Amino acid sequence: MTLSAPCLLVASPLLLDPNFLHSVVLLIDHDANGSMGVVLNRPLPLTLERICEESRLAYGGDPEATAFRGGPVEPQRGIILVRGGLPGAEDTVLDFTDFVSYRKDLLEDLLQQPEAVFRLFLGYAGWGPGQLEGEREQGAWGVLPLKPEWLLAREPGQLWSEAIQGLRG
Repeated sequence: MTLSAPCLLVASPLLLDPNFLHSVVLLIDHDANGSMGVVLNRPLPLTLERICEESRLAYGGDPEATAFRGGPVEPQRGIILVRGGLPGAEDTVLDFTDFVSYRKDLLEDLLQQPEAVFRLFLGYAGWGPGQLEGEREQGAWGVLPLKPEWLLAREPGQLWSEAIQGLRG
């Protein structure tokens, strides 16, 4: 499969970098300037409620909901994966129901809506120009088409195993 965002990157069993060991990455942007995505299967032991307390933000959602480690780059940066609602002009549309946003005002609004369906990623995975293609040529990454049901998976720890099976056919 050719590399075109959005898609899913699946870490090869041979990829031993601890940042990406057994990871499934949602590739959000990919062009001549580089690539960017978030790791879908790395929940943090940090609840959204706690993040809101520390940031002095109102929170009305599930007290058990956690943030996710999106990747090793800029871990203080928040990226939101949203299901439903209307994306803004600056947001990245993934499919008919999902989009990615970096807007703080949207995050603040979502945090107060108990029915909102979203995931907060802290940090992201980034590659310079040509870097991801080189890693693919070395066998570090497999590519799968976007699977909307995986974006907000209830069992993110199972994603990598499912993705490896998907690569094998």
